Amino acid sequence: MIDINTRDFGIVQVEDDAVYEFPDGIYGFEEDTKFAVFSRPFEDISFLYLQSVQNLVPCFLVFEPWDLYPDYHPNLSQEELEACQVESVEELIFLVIATVPSSIENLSINVKSPVVLNPKTKKARQVILQNPDYGVKYRPFQRDGKAGPSC
Repeated sequence: MIDINTRDFGIVQVEDDAVYEFPDGIYGFEEDTKFAVFSRPFEDISFLYLQSVQNLVPCFLVFEPWDLYPDYHPNLSQEELEACQVESVEELIFLVIATVPSSIENLSINVKSPVVLNPKTKKARQVILQNPDYGVKYRPFQRDGKAGPSC
């Protein structure tokens, strides 16, 4: 177990195997190269977070994409698969970063640039998918009940 100091949750204990190395960082946070994945309960729901091990921020709310986008089919280039040290996407764990505005109806997830974790090597990276229909602001909770890209 290791202790991680966070801005939002204070000291959080995580298992050693929950820490991943991001050699290239995450877009906009390239200096942060180690992140931990952990869950925290809120009422009856458990949320996943991706927290920098090196700094109080960034900490991202993340989801497994299939929870909010059931037809999600990530398509990685051969170069990305090689960079992730895998032969197929099935060997990876995918997480999408959420943007949380004041209303849950406007929550958006970045389905175009997920974070991919290799559980065998404990290496991770943020990738840009080859899927042309995926955007960076997919809204799963639109008011009309229909999920889709933001306007």
